[in-house]
Formats: sequence, structure tokens, C-alpha cells
Amino acid sequence: MIPEGETLSSLSNPLATVEQLSNSSSSLDGVPPSLESSIRFAGLQITQAAGILLRMPQEIIAQAMVIFTRFYLGPEGGSVRKNGAK
Repeated sequence: MIPEGETLSSLSNPLATVEQLSNSSSSLDGVPPSLESSIRFAGLQITQAAGILLRMPQEIIAQAMVIFTRFYLGPEGGSVRKNGAK
């Protein structure tokens, strides 16, 4: 989480824009930010655990986690509500 009062605009080479990070499809669908963050975090934990159990290289696990995260970015991204995450 970002400390209160600080902004994301200080990143020199962001992989996602501030707009994408602040306006997710889930938030536009009315999903509380805390629930969305919890679901994303749990999904990333499961992705990492699966990669470790499958003895995948760390680079592949990291790429999978980036793809998982990018799926939910921005208003055009996936929605927790529409994709049935519970």
C-alpha cells in the first residue's frame, strides 16, 4: 500500500499508469478496495506456491505473477465480480 499523502507519479518508469492503478474494473463494479486487494494477494500467493511446487524457475514464476496482476489493471481489465472470485 502507498503511505497516505504520497503519490505514484514519482515512479520514473512505471509498468502501469496511475490511472490504471486507481481505477480498476472491480472498483467500478462496486467491489470494496480491501476485498479486491485481498483477492489479488491470495491469487499471487497461490501462483507463487504453484510455481514453487512445480519447481519452475523464479523468472517464470515472476512473469506469471506480473501477467496475473496486469489482468486486473485499469477499467478495461478483469473484474473480481465478473470473473467469479469469491
